[in-house]
Amino acid sequence: MDYSRHTAVPRPHDLVWIEPDALGEHIAPWALARVAAGQPVVVRRARRDAGRGLPVGVRGAHRGQREAARLEPGRWQALRTPESLAADGAWIEHPRAAAVAAIGAAAGAACLLNAGGWCWGVTGAVGFELATGEPVCHADSDLDVLIRAPERVPRAEARRLARALEALSAPCDAQIETPAGGVALADWAGAAKRVLVKSDAGPFLCADPWSESGSADADRRPSSVAESPSG
Repeated sequence: MDYSRHTAVPRPHDLVWIEPDALGEHIAPWALARVAAGQPVVVRRARRDAGRGLPVGVRGAHRGQREAARLEPGRWQALRTPESLAADGAWIEHPRAAAVAAIGAAAGAACLLNAGGWCWGVTGAVGFELATGEPVCHADSDLDVLIRAPERVPRAEARRLARALEALSAPCDAQIETPAGGVALADWAGAAKRVLVKSDAGPFLCADPWSESGSADADRRPSSVAESPSG
């Protein structure tokens, strides 16, 4: 599915608030407790087979604690997109902006991306903390940024943006959402002829994720042999 444009369904990285019983069976007790406490689930990238529900993930209270699940169709109550978090600018007066570099770096990222006219949003730990108020970020957290790009981004422009983001006060992991899937900005800014694309069907190598023949020239070998390993 093309998530580079607006869709009527939740897209990867969206935060969705649900009722605990909407996750079905075989869910870890800690994950159910998190949802029952009012924490959202994160829409993840996976096949959206009819009848299987929306692929989501539950973020635990501890670092590295994650649970993959399927949300029953239509069983979500509220949603926040990465773009809405960026539009709010909640990092400006965030109580931990000075103490956590990744949160503080969002201000610089906003200046760069807004000035460039990019359609962008905040994801990852920073996005989750901005949306929920739960202090999930730590001193080593990256600032995760999503850039919607339905039209092809010239690689020279990607290199300029990547260099600018490298100057932020915290590492910035930027992902470009293309019609074929998610591509790391660092990869598209690099010299590799093909880049790793993360799609609902799995990762694959592609020369141009905006090309109509992108799926035809894709190399779906395991990512361990990918020319561009990040993303």
